[in-house]
Amino acid sequence: MKNWQYFAGCLALSAGIWLIHNLSHMQTDVVTVQVVAESNIAGRAAASSDAVSLTARCKASGFRLLYIERKKEAVRVRFDAEDFIHEEGDYFSIGSAQLYRYVNDIFGAGTSVESFLFDKLRFRFIRELNKKVPVRVNSLLGFRPQYMQNGDFVVQPDSVLVYGPSDLLANLEYAQTRTIERSDIRASMHGEVALEVPEGLRFSEDAVSWSLEVSRYVELQTELPVSVRGVPQGRELHIYPNRVKATFRCVFPLVADPAESAVCYVDYREFVGSLTGRCVIHCDTPAGVLSAGIQPAVAECVEKL
Repeated sequence: MKNWQYFAGCLALSAGIWLIHNLSHMQTDVVTVQVVAESNIAGRAAASSDAVSLTARCKASGFRLLYIERKKEAVRVRFDAEDFIHEEGDYFSIGSAQLYRYVNDIFGAGTSVESFLFDKLRFRFIRELNKKVPVRVNSLLGFRPQYMQNGDFVVQPDSVLVYGPSDLLANLEYAQTRTIERSDIRASMHGEVALEVPEGLRFSEDAVSWSLEVSRYVELQTELPVSVRGVPQGRELHIYPNRVKATFRCVFPLVADPAESAVCYVDYREFVGSLTGRCVIHCDTPAGVLSAGIQPAVAECVEKL
């Protein structure tokens, strides 16, 4: 009796070793998995409404193939929107040639696909209520002395699609980034920043790329006359003061004195629309001027008929 028990134990041990040995080797088999597609198709839901069966001839370890076959829940795979072709209605297809890029996402690392047993997969992405809004940069910047930003933030993409209930969409006018905080800035910058997503909404992008040009400047001060533009023939507009103090911040090194070509003026059309006769003094500046400050910034205007 003991000999039979010993023999059965050895047989079971040998079978186990044989099984582990075989499952450890690379094998080829046909396997099927359920796939839920996730993507960023404009105007559509973030994920397909149902799972689709995907069958392929795969090469992997026996353990891996066994795990794939026994897996019951659907695999969620994120596909590039550009890989989908719109067929009809809510249906979008992706060809088997594109799926090779997603093998690790579908079957897991260590698996290679010899062939897919279909030409394409069709997923259903239902429409979702959405609107397009611009991206607004939220920043807190500190510059080293004699350095300043040259222009506004350049954002890519500069707008996003927002998905959600109509009442929430109606109240959203722009998408705001998280705060870009920098100090002692002395060179142009770029980076990526996440978007602040209000509760109950979904953005087509989680983050945006940004860049900001920074220039060293030299500051110049001068006094300039104030002229009037657009006065009809036969009319005369008197302005006070007729000279202002202008402060220019110019790109360093200075190419030319901006005072030689800068023009300060009041627009007659703004005077006509003014109730008080007070008008903002504008300044046309040449290339190389980063900013212009005018003191005083407003003139008193009186029309002489």
